[in-house]
Amino acid sequence: MWFLWIPVTLILIKVLNKFSNGKCYSDNVMSGQVVIVTGANSGIGYATALELAKRGARVIAACRDDDKGNKAVESIIKATKNKSIKYIHLDLSSLESVRKFVDTFKRTEAKLDVLINNAGASGMGKEKTADGIVRDMQVNHFGPFLLTLLLVPILKKSAPSRVINVSSILHKFGTIHKINEEGKYGYLQAFCNSKLCNVLFSNELARRLEGTGVDVNSLHPGQVNTCLYKSTAIEKLRSLILYTFFKSPLEGAQTSLYLAISEECDQITGKYFADCEESNMSLKAQDECLAKQLWSMSEELVKLKPDEMI
Repeated sequence: MWFLWIPVTLILIKVLNKFSNGKCYSDNVMSGQVVIVTGANSGIGYATALELAKRGARVIAACRDDDKGNKAVESIIKATKNKSIKYIHLDLSSLESVRKFVDTFKRTEAKLDVLINNAGASGMGKEKTADGIVRDMQVNHFGPFLLTLLLVPILKKSAPSRVINVSSILHKFGTIHKINEEGKYGYLQAFCNSKLCNVLFSNELARRLEGTGVDVNSLHPGQVNTCLYKSTAIEKLRSLILYTFFKSPLEGAQTSLYLAISEECDQITGKYFADCEESNMSLKAQDECLAKQLWSMSEELVKLKPDEMI
């Protein structure tokens, strides 16, 4: 009888998505604003970058694959006629790449209005990277942690500015216990762990940047049909199922857009959103002691320099 739960679950997801799918209705333009979107070559990231470009923003597409990144930029420029779209290589599984990205960005841009930490991965491997960090955890949390902290000075200078971290409702099942122990967790649990880290990081960063004009929030995009799920078996069946029952990337991008664009989010910080409205984060995510513990661990693992700490 267990197999009957599969279609039942998918139907429930479809119904939930249909009746709870929030939409960003703000008509604010973004002309003159500089926005970084990580993972902008596909899925939610591409949809987010495209919509921001339509509003006139200067979008920096930060992607791991040069070919896909450049093609995404070409596609966005063609679709929007906005030529202020630029690709800069960023591989979150390499701390050296993160630092190179920030150096390049600072040499070529004078300000940063919005940072959207959208890139995420699952099933990239349980082994550690050259930096000594479990790969999925580095891509989903430790890499974005370093990226954000290195950009804090320019975010402060550009204030009012915003940091948006794409998490997941699955953060409620996460832990930070021994998250950098190789092979300890399966792919799903590692993903949940990294998503809890996203929310804890957002909350602690919001506290540390209070009064600076830099707002920091996290979000759940919903169950979205994206390439995040490519590691699952039988690709064609996967695509059909996700296309039928899950949100489209554009639907999944709505809360990111809402937090980036809407005037309603001015001076809102340290919150967790879903479907373009504030939502409830887990009790673990609200634990300030846990957030500080994760922060210290993150500083150590990414080898943050004293002058880079906040």
